[in-house]
Amino acid sequence: MSFLAIKLIATDLNGTLLHGDQTYNQARLQQVLAALATREIALVLSSGNQYAHLKQLFDGIEADNLIMVAENGASIYHNDQQLFDGSLTAADLHQFVSVDRHQPVFDGAYLIMVGANGSYTEKGAPQALLDAAAKFYDNLQQVDDLTQVDDKIKKVSVSTTPAAAAQLVTDLNTYFDGRLRAHDSGYGVIDLVAANVGKLPAVQWLMQQRQLQPDQVLAFGDGDNDVPLLKFAGHGYAMQNAPAAVQAVANHVTILDNEHDGVLDTIETLGLA
Repeated sequence: MSFLAIKLIATDLNGTLLHGDQTYNQARLQQVLAALATREIALVLSSGNQYAHLKQLFDGIEADNLIMVAENGASIYHNDQQLFDGSLTAADLHQFVSVDRHQPVFDGAYLIMVGANGSYTEKGAPQALLDAAAKFYDNLQQVDDLTQVDDKIKKVSVSTTPAAAAQLVTDLNTYFDGRLRAHDSGYGVIDLVAANVGKLPAVQWLMQQRQLQPDQVLAFGDGDNDVPLLKFAGHGYAMQNAPAAVQAVANHVTILDNEHDGVLDTIETLGLA
């Protein structure tokens, strides 16, 4: 498969494009985007973070070929315009806040509902969790009851321990049985989204709009929730810092890790920028 056919590059952010402190080489990214634009290649930033957080993080980057996939695929934005909205339906949201969240599968876990206008968690969450969440969730509000929330909900984040996450993902997907879908976002955080939402479905949606085939897609990732996309893309690159299990499913592994701009280096090395 030729890298010259690539028309879409999708990259995860945390542990992939971003350094550990959430920074990145802004000048180098801008240069890469400009070079990709001459080849009509789109760069898709794919993350579990809210769109508002991504917009703030990449403020100052100017590129018409930059697309943002937020909330693990629940939102797709281009030039600050929403192309896709995968919010929970009113029926799914009502079922979740009135029935699902009270089930034993959620025992010991803390919930944050991520909406279009803010994020919401019930009062009583540990301060350490709130402090950590404030770095990733914009306009985090504590409410007496999640049934009080009046917002379009993109996803529900479930906080547990990293060691318990894999089993909880399995248990949640068994419980919801296709009604909602659980994705392991790493660091002990699981995202619950609509059944048709995910990083891979978001890329597939963009491919359909652009009439692209898998061999025209290059993907980068470092975590379990990147595995479906790494398997699907014609050219899947696991990060040098990714766990062995993630590296095993990818076609390639980057030479450099996320702290040394492994994504941008690979794009340049392949001659795409």
